[in-house]
Formats: sequence, C-alpha cells, structure tokens
Amino acid sequence: MKIMDSPRTGKLASVVFYPSRFGQCARTRTIPRDPKTERQNRMRAIFGSASRSWGVALSEDQRLRWVAAAQAVPSHPSLAQYSYLSGQQFHVQINSTLQCIGLPPVSEPPAPVTFGPNPVSDLVIDHDPEKGTRLRLNVGPASEDIMVFGQAPCSAGRMKPRRVYYLGLLGPAADGQRDITDLYTARFGRPAPGQKIFIATCQTKDGWKARESVFSAIVPPAPSVEKRQVPLKATVAASAPAAKPQPSASAAKVSPPLHQAMYQGSTWDVPRENKAQKRGQLTSIPGTPLVHGVWAALRRLLLPGMREVEA
Repeated sequence: MKIMDSPRTGKLASVVFYPSRFGQCARTRTIPRDPKTERQNRMRAIFGSASRSWGVALSEDQRLRWVAAAQAVPSHPSLAQYSYLSGQQFHVQINSTLQCIGLPPVSEPPAPVTFGPNPVSDLVIDHDPEKGTRLRLNVGPASEDIMVFGQAPCSAGRMKPRRVYYLGLLGPAADGQRDITDLYTARFGRPAPGQKIFIATCQTKDGWKARESVFSAIVPPAPSVEKRQVPLKATVAASAPAAKPQPSASAAKVSPPLHQAMYQGSTWDVPRENKAQKRGQLTSIPGTPLVHGVWAALRRLLLPGMREVEA
C-alpha cells in the first residue's frame, strides 16, 4: 500500500519498501512461488556456472583486469543513486548474457560498445487467411543481435508492461519485417482478439546490452467470412427467340380453386337462415349443439309415455 514516508527501498524486518509510480509503497514480505520451470532452471544453471568460473577458470591477472574494467560499469540506478559493479558482478553479467543467447563465455573483459538507435520501430498484428493471427516487427538495418522479450496477453486497458520474459533472438528480416509469431506462441500461446501484446527488444553485442525499447499493439478481430455466390451461367441458343404464344380463350377462364369443406362454427345469422327455409328437423341445423342436447332429453322423457298410450 502507499505510505507517507521518506523514499526507501529494501527489506526492514517483515516489511518490504519499494517506489512505484504512485509514490512510496510498502508490503508484507512473503516467500515467492517457485515453480522451477525448465526456463528457470536453465537460467539458474547459466548464472551459477558464470559465478563459479570466477574463482575456478580465471587466473589472478584476469580477475584484476575484470576488476579494473568494472570501474567504468555503473549499476542500475535506484532512487537516483547508483554505484559501480565489482569485478565478479561484471564477469557474471557479461557471461550470463552470452550464454543466454547461445554464445560461449569469455575469460577477458570485452571492450565497451556504443549502440546506435534501435532498428526495431513498431509492432504490427494482423490476420493471415491461412495462418491466422501474425505478430510482425518492423525492422531496419541491424548490425547487432537483437533480443526479444514478451509479456503474456493482457487487458487492452493496460498501458505499461509488468514483467517480460526472454523469447529468443530476432532473426533476419524480410521486406523490412520479421515474423515473431512462433517465438511468442511457443511461450504464451495464441492471443485472442481484443487483448494487448507487449514486446520489448534489446540490442546486444559481446555480452553488452543496450536499453530496452517497448512496443505494444491490440489484436484485431478476425475478419468475417463472406459467402461468395457463384452465378449460374445459362446456355443461350444461337437461333432467334421464338414468338411469345398468345393465351387462348379457354385458358383465360381460370376456375377458382376448390376448397375442402370444413366446419368453422356457427355465426349469428345461421338461425335466421334456417327459419326461412322452414326445416322441420332442428337436429339438422349445423352449429347448434345446445338444441341437440335439449331435443334428445325430450325424446327420452316423452317416448316411453307415448308408447304406453299407443299400447
């Protein structure tokens, strides 16, 4: 959390102090998670090998030369303060960088290197119809090796990378661009549309490293697939078109379609029409279920009495 205190860094008892872009912060000291991945074990092995070689593989004269060369190598500044590396720290720094990019270690301190502008200018993300999402770096002429670092896909609202990981060396460019999709997806997988990608590049030569340049881009949405309709080609006869036949008189008379009779219920004018026809059987009137029920009841009541009178 943010606190009001004098600027400080480091650990004090169980509290760790560190500066942030919001001011002085402090947090409780915790033991970080150690997954011991293959990449972690490789870098730890490289660092340990470079550190052990200081006392095993070097002579006393070589160590003195490393100590003298380290007096011109400042450490990373902290709170606007910095110091200079020791001979062993400088030796480990140079050889760790060389072994990280696949070069053999050295026993003599290399001469200082002056780097020019970073040839990488921008990160471009687009969609290839066959290969899908592609990550490309715009690269100009380069005379040094370029290390590529990347961060896992994150929210599009993030404006600054938190932690980047080494992906590999940037190979030769073609037509001013270098495809780094394979480098990135081998570590983090294929990003989804709408996510932001952070890529950092760093020039290196003889174990020396220049300052990192950070680039970012948002993965665009995949283009919609348009269904293409292939028009049918009609075969046209070479002869002249035939005259349009005139409709005959019999064809002009079109009989109305025959509809199947269907009971659709009684309407308010049905009793009036049946009364005009003077039908004697009420049961023949369609749509009168109530009359049917009353007439059947009367017949059941009257018929037995009528039969006794006739007998």
